[in-house]
Amino acid sequence: MQRRQRQIQPTDLKAKAIGVVVRELRDQAGVSQERLSADCGFDRTYISRVERGIINPTVSRLWKIADAVEIPLSQLVKRMELWIADQVRVSSRQGDAKRS
Repeated sequence: MQRRQRQIQPTDLKAKAIGVVVRELRDQAGVSQERLSADCGFDRTYISRVERGIINPTVSRLWKIADAVEIPLSQLVKRMELWIADQVRVSSRQGDAKRS
């Protein structure tokens, strides 16, 4: 029996932000990973790897994703920035609580 490999987890906050935001937008659009991949012209596993933070898409690929979920690229980037700011704020609060 073949042993299952461990899932790769992103360590970079920016890579994780891309994945989280793409997943949120995809869910809001009500489309599957497979459908979004097809709409963008990507391999069916591409969106899964983006959402898990395993790969970092190019700007042109992010633009295709934004077009497919019908939002401007600037909105996608803004949501990533807001998500990172929120994570930094939460992390900062947790650090403050540990020092108290």
